[in-house]
Amino acid sequence: MNSNPDANNLSGKALLIGSFPLRDHREAVRLILEYTPEIPCWPQLPKLPGEGMLVQFSRGLPGFEPERLVLNPEREDFEEDRLRFYEEYLAVTEARASLSETRFTLSPEDAPGLYALLEAGEGRRLPAVKGQITGPFTLATGLKLPDGRAVFYEPELRDLVVKLVALKARFQVETLRKLSETVIIFFDEPALSGFGSSAFVGVSGEEVLSALAEVAEAVRSAGGIPGIHVCGNTDWSLLLSDAPFRIINFDAYDFSEKFISYAKELKNFLKKGFVAWGLVPTLRAEALERETPESLSERFRALSEELSRRTGLSPEEILSRSLFTPSCGMGTLSPELTLKALKDLRALSLHLTSNA
Repeated sequence: MNSNPDANNLSGKALLIGSFPLRDHREAVRLILEYTPEIPCWPQLPKLPGEGMLVQFSRGLPGFEPERLVLNPEREDFEEDRLRFYEEYLAVTEARASLSETRFTLSPEDAPGLYALLEAGEGRRLPAVKGQITGPFTLATGLKLPDGRAVFYEPELRDLVVKLVALKARFQVETLRKLSETVIIFFDEPALSGFGSSAFVGVSGEEVLSALAEVAEAVRSAGGIPGIHVCGNTDWSLLLSDAPFRIINFDAYDFSEKFISYAKELKNFLKKGFVAWGLVPTLRAEALERETPESLSERFRALSEELSRRTGLSPEEILSRSLFTPSCGMGTLSPELTLKALKDLRALSLHLTSNA
């Protein structure tokens, strides 16, 4: 199971989703480096203007109106800007132009947390490092047309979103390589929790997989490791069987039984990838207050034993292909519970790996 070159570096490590309930990026980076030193990420602070998950990564889309979270193809400058969009895209992907002079960068104004992490890590080589970006399905269903329809339903506009996400993810790989050779990029896809429901009537699995495959390939071709984060339940066969991700991260505190029911798909996936178990319950304050690192460790052991029974893989093999995270971001927690979540996550990872 450990023939994969990434396995020894990543097995059993703790990492974060990204969001903090703070207003100081440097303080968030300090906490990240203290509690997830093996795989630090850059922080997103949704309490600050411009760091919501829809607006933060949408700059550069033709017709984008951030105040309304609308993509407006009726604007006078839309067609001209769309032409420039594809010219820049082709210059990067076909003519090998640098991303640095294009709309596909993340500036210090777009992502202050990214630059705070770069500053804190200057001169250091980290074992691994993580970036994140809103995934194409969530971004293209969250952004609307002027008539209220989701952008995802318009293939030409969806293509703009997918290509923007792909190259902004690639930009993160190239930028974060200053800190580590091992760069992980998570595509945050909370909207996939609604896939297959009445909320997304008419959306096919093929359309979703096509969008996900394009952005994952942008990360992989740049030398990064593509991962996906879904903080609810979804059709896991879609991601385990077909999607090109090396890491699948989910809310293992509330949805683990449904997840491990896909035993056949999981067995095949674990031959090439990692499951990042979101065991620290950041979506439910009362559960976070109640749980301890020991109780969460027992929860994982029970899960791995049941998954072992269903797949034939040993618990040790499963642990070797496991990472540990909070169930979701921490942007809605109190500062006190945020610190508890960080401490519990660190202790959980150390406890499980020290006893392996």
